[in-house]
Amino acid sequence: MLTVSRLIRQAFVSTTGFAVLATGAHATEAAMIARTVEHMATSEQPAKPIKGSRARLSRTANGATMTLRTSELVPGHVTTAWWVIMTRPENCSAKPCTAEDVIGRVAEVGTQIVYADGVINAPDGSADFAAYLPAGSVSGGWYDQRFDRPETSEIHLVLNDHGPLLPDIAASMLTSYRGGCRDDSLPPPFPDTAKADGTVGPNTCRLIQDAIFTAPASKEN
Repeated sequence: MLTVSRLIRQAFVSTTGFAVLATGAHATEAAMIARTVEHMATSEQPAKPIKGSRARLSRTANGATMTLRTSELVPGHVTTAWWVIMTRPENCSAKPCTAEDVIGRVAEVGTQIVYADGVINAPDGSADFAAYLPAGSVSGGWYDQRFDRPETSEIHLVLNDHGPLLPDIAASMLTSYRGGCRDDSLPPPFPDTAKADGTVGPNTCRLIQDAIFTAPASKEN
């Protein structure tokens, strides 16, 4: 998955647009659906769109491909992107699915959360992400759930800030959920698989931005 992710990133062809690399493994005719990336809602403030950002997603029976370009990140921090998937969104309590559905009703809504990509934020606070997730069993996922319904799943692309790069554990920070962060900075409801994922460090992990693609897919906006 990491190799495919890097290949997809190479398909970005300008500073203003996206292109998706089609390989023999997962070439697709599916249209990319676009969403604006947002600062995640908190108890103090609602979600806030990020000007100039764009996340794109395509889904086929074989899997899902995403690209995401965003800004308003902390320069030099490590940010990882995560697939947050609900394969049975019709069982969620709301549309889009809520955090309580995603974490608290895993079996009912078919939640799977798995790593997508990781980068060091640019000096201007921008970052580009890209990944492909094949349908079927999910290696390294937080839960024992399959990704069997890509075309009708609800998919959230979520960004996690790991704090400033720590060179000695850079690989862990760029490819895991906990990498570089203190255990007490991880949300208590998250499963042990998430809390054990990566090398602990002195930084604070924070979920900061997301792009939400409800199901079924709609036309690009």
